[in-house]
Amino acid sequence: MNLLARLVLLLAVALPAAAQIAAPDTWRKESFDFPLRFAARIPYEGKEYVRFSPQWAHFEDGDGFSYVFMWDLKTKPFNADDLEDYLETYFAGLMINVARQRNLADKEIMTSAAAHPLLGVKGDWAQTWGAEVRTWNAFSKGEPLLLYGEVAQRNCGERMQVFFAMSMAERDKPIWETLRNIRRATACPSAKS
Repeated sequence: MNLLARLVLLLAVALPAAAQIAAPDTWRKESFDFPLRFAARIPYEGKEYVRFSPQWAHFEDGDGFSYVFMWDLKTKPFNADDLEDYLETYFAGLMINVARQRNLADKEIMTSAAAHPLLGVKGDWAQTWGAEVRTWNAFSKGEPLLLYGEVAQRNCGERMQVFFAMSMAERDKPIWETLRNIRRATACPSAKS
């Protein structure tokens, strides 16, 4: 293998997972390093990649707050109890951080999360959960917010990836077909074809 071919191979392995989230180009994207600034108690090293649906900020609509994010981590899998703790830490910290930036008073709404095993998710996702997060919406007027979610975890070479799909829409609504298709199309670059 010549030097150029080795360099291309090395870059392909070393490049971040941003391109791995197979969301449409119309979905806004962001990325963050762990520890997350707004949720530093989540004890991982790695990167978070986020993709927001075009209707994400339409909080008055049934499919507002629809988005996906993936954690690409240097660590081992976690269980449902850990997931609930991480969801609570994540969303409580996110809302407090956004409220401060928007000069919106903190709400006295406790963030809580519940996760349960989810069956029937095909592909290389080793563990999957359904989730509900009760929090408040600092991106809007501070109103109570109930998010429905699906979380899938897999090994990707030496790393662990955790894919989150979240929405105000219940999981039987049309937006979920799009969210699930994004998860299905999101490839692990280390996986053998």
